[in-house]
This record gives sequence, structure tokens and C-alpha cells, in this order.
Amino acid sequence: MRIAHVTDVYLPRLGGVELQVHDLALRQSHLGHSTMVLTTTAPAMFQDDVPTLRITGVGAGPYRRFGGEALGSTLRAHGIEAVHAHVSAFSPLAWTAARSAATTGLPTVVSVHSMWHDILPLVRRFARTLDAASWPVQWAAVSSAAAGAVREALDGTPVAVLPNGIDPAAWLLPPTPPASAIPTFISVMRMVRRKRPRALLRTLLALRETNPNFRAILVGDGPLLPRLRRATPVCPEITFTGALNRTSIRSLLASADVYIAPAPRESFGIAALEARSAGLPVVARAGSGVADFIQHGVEGWLVHSDVELQNTLSSLLDDPSRVAAVSAHNRAVAPCVRWDTVLDAADELYARAAAFLGRRAHA
Repeated sequence: MRIAHVTDVYLPRLGGVELQVHDLALRQSHLGHSTMVLTTTAPAMFQDDVPTLRITGVGAGPYRRFGGEALGSTLRAHGIEAVHAHVSAFSPLAWTAARSAATTGLPTVVSVHSMWHDILPLVRRFARTLDAASWPVQWAAVSSAAAGAVREALDGTPVAVLPNGIDPAAWLLPPTPPASAIPTFISVMRMVRRKRPRALLRTLLALRETNPNFRAILVGDGPLLPRLRRATPVCPEITFTGALNRTSIRSLLASADVYIAPAPRESFGIAALEARSAGLPVVARAGSGVADFIQHGVEGWLVHSDVELQNTLSSLLDDPSRVAAVSAHNRAVAPCVRWDTVLDAADELYARAAAFLGRRAHA
């Protein structure tokens, strides 16, 4: 099958959507599909191993409008047989691709990669303006939590779950003997408001007041990083590394004890899944996408507030046997979300989209 992945944001920009679209297209090609990526993100000296068509449009940066007729013509010119549109909060190209499915007759899957809860009234109004709930497309989201908001925005339209993919074996390194007996917490995130690094820092600083016997490594770059570093000049036990590549992150995970995912509006949590695949227990917010692969008390712990997060971390410092038990489980049992199940689920969604078009044609 010749599949076009349509995304406003793509490599060389780095982010969850960009990497997942690339990896999904690449792995589908390894299975025999013919895949390509359509995007408005500029190339900027980047050599891709997935065929990529970078189109221009009206707007700034990667978020550019591109006419539905022009997009339909482009898809036909490349012999596309299925469209997979990747939507976040604001994705004019991907929305256009989804809408054009109503007139081109191409089987289309629309994957939502973000949490719409905080912008639900706006998205619902926008979707109703476009009559999106009536489009002959298969809707999906990256987690059960994200799917719930998409379903509400589309007035009850069925929304499947198509999670992000991962190769668990690539993250499961032999544990690194600690340089000291001090427990290590780790978190990997973009240093932006919605990921809540400031709230995590406040939690860690408050925890040090009552239980100072730990260190924390916070990985990632973003606009909040300078301010966060200034807030911890006299606390060398809390380290901000800045951006690191996957190899360096794997090494840090192998030497850490517990992973923390503090954002309640985490649509999926690929970094948390990578940590869980590396064998780390994960402490995350209940109601986020992380809850799809972290069972409370099995692969980690789910908390409902920053206070509960602090209390949970404190209890784990007081009882390291709980951490050891969950870590042993995570190292022995692969996560339920991995590339083979994701690729099978994607194929099923393409088949559903084709069947949906067939039913509409004979209605």
C-alpha cells in the first residue's frame, strides 16, 4: 500500500510527533508498504531516509495553509492509496488532508497527538464549522486519555487508540552499578510550561526539606531551562543536563532508579515508555496518556496531584524494596505498547477507513 503521512511538523525539528511520524513511515516501509511524508517544515540541511515532499503554503514556519484541491492533486500525482494525517492542536496542513478525504475518496486515518482537554470548546467549534464529525475518515488518538477529548470535540464520533511505537529491547541496557548508594530520580521533557518542569522542581526542592538523600537528573531543553537553572544554584544534587541524544539518555536511564512524568496533560508519554522499557519504575499523573501502559503498583505508580507525587517519592525513598520489585518486573516483562502491535493496529485502521468509504459508496 502506498501511504502518505501528512504532518505540519517534521524533522529536522525535534519533537514527539516528528520522530513518531518518521519512525512509523520507516518501519512500514520495512514491512513492504511504500511510504512518504508530506510536510510544510523546511528541509534545513537534513537527509531523510523516508521519501519526503516538503510543500510550501501561506503562513509562517511549519504551520502553513495549503489548498485542499492542490493537496488532492499532489496525492493523486504520487499514486497515494491511503492518507494518514497527524494532528496536534493547530495543524492546518493535516486538517486540510483530512477534509480532502471527503472529496478524494482516499482511505484516511486522522491521528491526534495532543490533549485537547484545555482547548475543547475551541476545537469543538472548529470541528463543527468544518462538519468534521461527518467526514469519511477513521479518527484515532495516541492514548485513551487523548481519545476521550477528541470524541467530545467530535460530538461522540468513535475514536480509536493508535499509540506511539517503541522498540523495548533497544532501551533495556544492563543496569549500571551506582557510583554511590544515593537513589536517583530522572525525568526527560521539553522545558516548556505544559510539561510542568517548574512544578517538578518545586516538588523536588520540597522533598529535600524532609528527605534529602536523593539526586535528580532533569533532561531536556526549552525556553524555561535558563530560569530553572537559576532557581537551583545551591542544590547540586538536582542537575539540568540540557538536550541529550538517545544514546546518552539510555545511559542515564541505566544508572537511575525511578522515572518521573509530572504532566497531567501528557497525551502519550514516549519518554516515560522508554524509561519503563529500560526497567525503571515510573511515577506519573493519573489521567494522562502514561496510564495506558503504567498500571498502578505494577509498572509504577499513578498520582493525582503534586502533593501526592511528593508523598509517593518520599515513600519510595523510605522503602527501596518497592522500587526494586517494580524494576525487576519491568526488566522481565516487555511493555504492552511496542512497534509490532502499533504497526498491526495501523493496518487495521487503514482497513477500517477503506471499509467505511465502501459503505458510504453503497449507501
